[in-house]
Amino acid sequence: MNFKKACQCDSLEELRGEIDKIDYEIIQLFSERMKYVEAVVDFKSDEESIIASERKERVLKERAAWAQRNGLDPKVFRKIYSILIESNIQHEMMLLNGQKNR
Repeated sequence: MNFKKACQCDSLEELRGEIDKIDYEIIQLFSERMKYVEAVVDFKSDEESIIASERKERVLKERAAWAQRNGLDPKVFRKIYSILIESNIQHEMMLLNGQKNR
């Protein structure tokens, strides 16, 4: 998908339209990411391996650093990824326990 640069937009509606296009692509990427999260369960055998505390902390630090390098608030993105990872953990637990089909 092609996006206009913000400075190329001539109106509020055009800016909002571009934001909507970007958000849609982000959602598609999160959907694709979930497929990988679901596939990970095939390599895990218990709750501890799903929770993976060390991996979780490393990912949170790394995503915060990526955000900061891109001019974004690292605390905000640490929170976003914390919520995402917690949701993924719950989803993986359901898959591991056979409570939900892929």
